Amino acid sequence: MPNKYVDFVSDAHFEKCVRHVCKEFENTGQIDDKKLQSNGIDPIKMTFDMIKHGISFDVWKKKEAERQDDKSVNNTIGEFHQMLLGGVSGWTDLGIGDESKLDLQKNDGSVFLELKNKENTVNDDSLRQVRGKLETAANTHTTAMCYWAYVVAKNGKSEDRDWEYKKVNNPRIRRLTGAKIYELITCDEKNLKRVWEKLPLAIKNVCGTNFTISSGDNMIFNDWFNNAFYKPKKSRKKKNQ
Repeated sequence: MPNKYVDFVSDAHFEKCVRHVCKEFENTGQIDDKKLQSNGIDPIKMTFDMIKHGISFDVWKKKEAERQDDKSVNNTIGEFHQMLLGGVSGWTDLGIGDESKLDLQKNDGSVFLELKNKENTVNDDSLRQVRGKLETAANTHTTAMCYWAYVVAKNGKSEDRDWEYKKVNNPRIRRLTGAKIYELITCDEKNLKRVWEKLPLAIKNVCGTNFTISSGDNMIFNDWFNNAFYKPKKSRKKKNQ
């Protein structure tokens, strides 16, 4: 009997990964004042926000709580991809506490990945740390390929390309983005889209929601999916000679 969702992991594992994200949504809207402040609040920006937008402190607090909730959910989406791909046969989700401090590895030790959800969530300091971890893995496993992988790239492309860092280029340390991550691990670039297409069914089954995305929205979503992972190259206008 074929799987309900995708063919590279079991239905039970797919639902486990979806449930992990759904649970994070259940935690949203529960940030009290103490927790809100523990995440770091800038009273100067708060003052600008309230005055420029003409909002009360209670309205500002609600918006800030929503912002922090959204940040937590975004982090969990990255964990979703890590958990899902770690369930592929021949691969391991290294989780937290592994000596390498990386996220995914091929079981034969030939490939290691540091996986992020979005490229723009990595600042210069964390980028330096990512590079350091990958260099350590490349030096320890002298024939392994090591990747800084991020699902959503700022340029909207799915690529496997060089990663020159501070004018140093190691051919065994590369960038991997979008559908190319799924191609490397599942051997089929189309599997990222298959995951996205099956998410509504899995979310319904796991979370018990009856909401259905309209056919019109699905058409729009398809364009946005392609724009996120297969953005077309800009055509260059020829200069008049």
